[in-house]
Amino acid sequence: MPIKLDQKNCTGCKLCQLACSGHHEGVFNPEKARLKISHDYLDEGIVIDSKKCIFCKKCEKSCPVGAISNNERWMIVDHEKCIGCGTCEKTCPTGVIYLNDKKKSIICDLCEGAPQCITWCPKGVISLAGGKK
Repeated sequence: MPIKLDQKNCTGCKLCQLACSGHHEGVFNPEKARLKISHDYLDEGIVIDSKKCIFCKKCEKSCPVGAISNNERWMIVDHEKCIGCGTCEKTCPTGVIYLNDKKKSIICDLCEGAPQCITWCPKGVISLAGGKK
């Protein structure tokens, strides 16, 4: 089940990315988050763009060793099986899968049912696609 972002009301503060990377990686670094929020300042105002897992399962289908699976709510990477080939990274249409420092695939797992990006968003603009905040 993917998350959705109300881009119109997002301020681009990146607190969601900080909460994500803090929860998963133990560091507050937006580059290590499992969702990507970017913002550009244009003459007409701030423009927000988001990249997040859309639960298309292309990564799961492309993994040559079966290291990626899903439980119908989030994607799961078995780091014992992952060989770090990057096939999933190349296959991801939203570009949110990446290989970490240990050459293991990283993908949004919705914090195993308690998404920190939703919890820590000060504007409440992130929710689950099914409607829950």
